[in-house]
Amino acid sequence: MQLKKILSSTAFIICLTLFSGCGNSASSASADLSYTQADVDMIPISSDVQVVGLGEASHGVAQYHQMKADVFKSLVNNNGCRTFIIEGDFGGALKVDNYINGGAGSAEEAASEIGFAIYRTQEMADLIEWMRSYNKAVSPEEALHFYGMDVQRFDNNKEYLFSVLDQTVPELSAEYTESFAQLTDENGYSLDKTSLNNAKEAAAELINQMDTARADIVELSGEYAFDFARECANTIYANCDVQLSNDYNTARDQYMYEKVEWFLQHGDGSILFINGHNGHIGKTSVARYTCLGELLSENLENGYYAIGTDAQKTRFNSQRDKGGFEVVEVSNSNELNRQLDDADNNYYFIDFISAQSDERWEQIVSSEQTITTLNVGLSGMLKMLKSAYTAIIIPQSTFDGMIVFHAVTPSTFIE
Repeated sequence: MQLKKILSSTAFIICLTLFSGCGNSASSASADLSYTQADVDMIPISSDVQVVGLGEASHGVAQYHQMKADVFKSLVNNNGCRTFIIEGDFGGALKVDNYINGGAGSAEEAASEIGFAIYRTQEMADLIEWMRSYNKAVSPEEALHFYGMDVQRFDNNKEYLFSVLDQTVPELSAEYTESFAQLTDENGYSLDKTSLNNAKEAAAELINQMDTARADIVELSGEYAFDFARECANTIYANCDVQLSNDYNTARDQYMYEKVEWFLQHGDGSILFINGHNGHIGKTSVARYTCLGELLSENLENGYYAIGTDAQKTRFNSQRDKGGFEVVEVSNSNELNRQLDDADNNYYFIDFISAQSDERWEQIVSSEQTITTLNVGLSGMLKMLKSAYTAIIIPQSTFDGMIVFHAVTPSTFIE
């Protein structure tokens, strides 16, 4: 009987842990909110920073979309930033860049080209329209640019690549249009290894042939067109390589890192703003693979400033396994977001270096905190397993600062 009681108690504790998560025990001492900012109009970015990263705890949240715009505008106004780089398709984002620099169409149409349904939102369209309006009032040298650093799409990369080759070396365009015919967004993830290997080899050959014909291509299309067409070909290569890799996440983040490095080399020397999931932006990985932010931190050191996000209550657009979205709600309390329980604002920004001078904040940011970490979907029993949508981090080891919300709500999809 005693053994049965022990087993029953143990089973209850295990179930309680699985369904509620470990969490962070409540502390009796509140932190001094004077060390936080109620807005992001002035983020303390030092002059040696080359890249600022903003992470998001979940993709389908309106407030995280809005923070893309608010943080970027702050960097534009205060730090001379002119480049926005998103965790989105490299080729598709070129269509957004074309639109904000006077191209035809609408902001909603441009948002739909970024490559993922989570970006087809009114919040994203509003940011794109703001960038277009900003560019109308400045010189071409001061214009903003919108780029993508992801390598998971084919169609728009092929379109830009062949639009340049058609006008410069049409024989190469004809040859590789045929070689890449089976590479489409629709069937990209169903190709067998032989097809992917053949396409990867073809992409490498094309890049070599473009390098050989570089002078002729540049003469007819310009340096910019050559550089971006070549990088579209490189994106096609990377997409094939990532799908062939035994470690998809590590390979993908390595290529996103190389994209950011490419933009640093091909930019005008101004600071870059990058945006993606917390798991990519953080300086340490929450998922046991080498992430983009870790690579940037290792190679740029103090030149990389990473900002994470978190919320106590999250309602977000969760992608269903068979397509479409549903609104899902989860909650997670920690010492960071509990500071908002008695605050007037829904969020705050905190710079960890500044906060270290306060004993209570130093205790919070240097100790383990369980933060929300949702991707594009959470379904079934996973909604009840806290370990399925949270991760344990030491805040100051993972980010340089955080934007912490009390509650966040779903983004607004474009009809």
